[in-house]
Amino acid sequence: MKVQKIDIGNYQHRYLLLDDEFNVVEPVKRYLKFLDNINRAENTLKSYAYHLKIYFEYLNAIGLSFDEISSEGNNPIEILGNFASWLENPTIINEKIAYLTPPEAKRSNQTINLIIIAVLGFYEFLAKGNELPALDVYKEQRMNPQFKSFLHELIPNSNLIRKNILHRKTQQKEVEALTRDQYNLLLENCCTVRDKALLAVLFEGGLRLSEALGLFIEDIEPYNNKIKVKPRENLENGATVKNKAKGDLYVPPYVMKYITDYLVEEMVDVDTNFLFINLQGEHKGHPMKPITIQKLFNRLGNKVGIKVHPHMCRHGHGTELAENGWDLVEIKERLRHTNVQSTTVYTHLSDEHKKNKINDLYEKKGINNGRNE
Repeated sequence: MKVQKIDIGNYQHRYLLLDDEFNVVEPVKRYLKFLDNINRAENTLKSYAYHLKIYFEYLNAIGLSFDEISSEGNNPIEILGNFASWLENPTIINEKIAYLTPPEAKRSNQTINLIIIAVLGFYEFLAKGNELPALDVYKEQRMNPQFKSFLHELIPNSNLIRKNILHRKTQQKEVEALTRDQYNLLLENCCTVRDKALLAVLFEGGLRLSEALGLFIEDIEPYNNKIKVKPRENLENGATVKNKAKGDLYVPPYVMKYITDYLVEEMVDVDTNFLFINLQGEHKGHPMKPITIQKLFNRLGNKVGIKVHPHMCRHGHGTELAENGWDLVEIKERLRHTNVQSTTVYTHLSDEHKKNKINDLYEKKGINNGRNE
């Protein structure tokens, strides 16, 4: 099987799944088209195409068609459960095989969950269209009470989360967040005002890299210290706003000064709508692309001796908000998350913050060297 990339113009691509005879797998084509129609990102379409390719390859290996898993004599939950095990260890096709020493997992639980979500979404799409029976694989789970906003009781089922029974437990990765000291160090080592402006927008505005690269000059309101995040399509550099989460961001005045200085000093005689552009080379005047920014961060990181990537700026911003008393709902609105669960990664606190908080407590209680004074 093969995933075929299709160029549809305007710097955009779509994806098809082809079988072993190079014929289009029609149900997958329609599902991907549906995802496209509801504005799923191109990267999501690509990922789902490859996830479904893996699933169809598994079905071929066990001699089943996608529409046979619910047929008489087959248990869809068992088949999908075996598929999840196969994702972990592709050598296991026959579930009767037992290992004295479990082999090393080929895929992490997080990756397996993502593939399973794509497969279940495919079947849910077919079930909604009355093409196949619905799979009874979902359960409702109550959200952790500490993540509730004070208005959550006004929203029906606001504390319920739907999960599939095949979902595997994963350990929440420690967030890689840029500290303010590291940010200041990177800022000092920038060679252009443009680089300082970009770095400041990412850290102080908490923007995703693609959102920053999709900014137009018209999105900047210097007199108001405001940046408008607007979803746009078919941009030359492929920049997008995730989930079309538009919003207005207020940034410190010094950030706006970097931006205005950059516009006046370094964008002279350049005809473009884009805010962040290449200043030299064969692509001078064209909008910057993510790979260019990653190379910039690599150079800055090598200068100051830290490993850094652009998204650490967004995480650094979210962490600062949490450490300064913002609740999850406020941080969610600031970062324009669609779900508060995405914001829970910022419940972690830096070691320095924990240390300062406990020292503040000791000082208030008059505790010194382990004794009350």
